[in-house]
This record gives sequence, C-alpha cells and structure tokens, in this order.
Amino acid sequence: MKLAPKDPPGRSTRRARGFAAEIGQLRAQGYTFEAIREALAEAGVSVSKSTVQREVARLASGPSSGSVVVAEPLLPVPDTAPVPSAAAASSATGLPSGKDIAEAFASTWNTNPLFRQRSIE
Repeated sequence: MKLAPKDPPGRSTRRARGFAAEIGQLRAQGYTFEAIREALAEAGVSVSKSTVQREVARLASGPSSGSVVVAEPLLPVPDTAPVPSAAAASSATGLPSGKDIAEAFASTWNTNPLFRQRSIE
C-alpha cells in the first residue's frame, strides 16, 4: 500500500504552502512580493507580504533549489518592440531630456546645509 497525503509537505498551518509552485513561477517572472500577495488574496488566501517572502526563500533554499520548473507562464507575455533611446526621443520631440532637467535642477540646489547661499544682487 502506498501512502498519499492530501496536503502538501510542511506544516499544516502554512496557508500559502499549497501555492508554492505558483508563487515560485510568479517570482521567476519578475512579479513583486506585493503583487503575489494580492494574487493570493484574490484566490482566497489572506497572507502578509512577509509570508510570501518566506515562501520564496523556502523555494530558493529547499533541497530542490534551482529546480523550480516553469511549465508555462500564467500570464501571456506581450511582444515588445525595441525601445528607442532617450536622446533620440528627446531630439525628435524637441523636449529636454530627463538628464538635462536633472542637471538644471541640481545646479541651482544647495546640498550643503552649512553653506549659506549668496543672495544675487
């Protein structure tokens, strides 16, 4: 006779353990812990972000570390076209780039609290 437990391995009080494979897949796809927690909440499992972090850590440090197999993505990945560089985009639109805006702001900003800014007369 072969024993077949009905629950996944681990403590029975771990609410997210039944979703460990899905959590691993979502994390491998680049989802944040908060996004995974929200997906679990929609599935009826109310856990904290720390719980999701622990489950991901268990997957990473478990005996089968690195052997999480992603059969298929849960969400379709859209095809994306190459993104043009910021310099090309700003020259095409005539607007200043973010770098130019940041340099203009930083040149007028006093970051030393002990330095008094001279009044322009």
